[in-house]
Amino acid sequence: MLAKGVFVEDYMKLSIREYDVPEPTATQVMIKTMACGLCCWDSWLYRGVNAPGPMPYIIGHEGVGVVEKVGNLVTSLKPGDKVACLSGNNEMMCEYATVEEAGLVKLPDDVTEWEKVVYEPTCCVANLLNIADIHMGDHVVLVGAGYMGTLTLQALTRASQAGRVTVFEIREDRRKMIEGYGAEVYDPESEEGKKVIAEIKAAGGADVCIDFGASDSGFHLADSMTKQAGKLIIGSFHRSDVTFNGTKWHLGGLYVYNLAPMSNPHFKEMCPRTYSMIKAGVFEPGKLVTHTAYFEDMEAMEHMFQRACDKEDNYMKGAILFYR
Repeated sequence: MLAKGVFVEDYMKLSIREYDVPEPTATQVMIKTMACGLCCWDSWLYRGVNAPGPMPYIIGHEGVGVVEKVGNLVTSLKPGDKVACLSGNNEMMCEYATVEEAGLVKLPDDVTEWEKVVYEPTCCVANLLNIADIHMGDHVVLVGAGYMGTLTLQALTRASQAGRVTVFEIREDRRKMIEGYGAEVYDPESEEGKKVIAEIKAAGGADVCIDFGASDSGFHLADSMTKQAGKLIIGSFHRSDVTFNGTKWHLGGLYVYNLAPMSNPHFKEMCPRTYSMIKAGVFEPGKLVTHTAYFEDMEAMEHMFQRACDKEDNYMKGAILFYR
């Protein structure tokens, strides 16, 4: 079935092209897309990094919408159901998309603000916290309070056994956004922040350090504050080589974890668990969406993708709308 999709045409240039959406197999569902989140990965694909092949190519993996068709073995959903995809494919920034039933969760019938129910990134955060296995009273350090970091902070302070939670974030607007979450928040480049970093290191380090800084400096800061035999969680998707002190890692018995869905062969089982946490109010991804654009408004689309790259205009999270 032909439908209109968002393609990366060239370096930092988008286009709308026809895309042949596959019919659902026995275990798949076709959805009419109402919105699709703009992932950090999409902003890199916009620049030709980690591309699936030669340009042009379709993008998007954070779709939400209405069930159009179901395969003959699908039992949990029917046409007309509203759904969010928490584990799909990379072809969802399109009027229609076909994904596995296991990656979908059914939404309430009264959903109308589709950009607020983009839940796929939250499932990645839930996977991270599941892997981290935070113990009662652990001191957890979070480096970076962007979109993913803030989702992580919501769970750390609302639904984990962490004792002390310390956040280091360079941007003032983001530090203000997370006030009231119950964590210590510092600018790592300020004198106060440097003092706290030194104190954490002098005390032997934190039990768990989570890197969401999306930079070499963020990675090294998290690494430097992880205690011997502690846990270093790599939340950022680093697009180039990252160096580390092998002697320190080996002799310190450091545990290193990766949030990527590929790190968990049972990732799709995290989908309903994540949604239960959203319904309970632990995660509030809808409150973090700062920018939207209609998919056929190319000027607005280009503007939003550029903000996803440079993070200006208080950008936190964008969503592409397939409805007006």
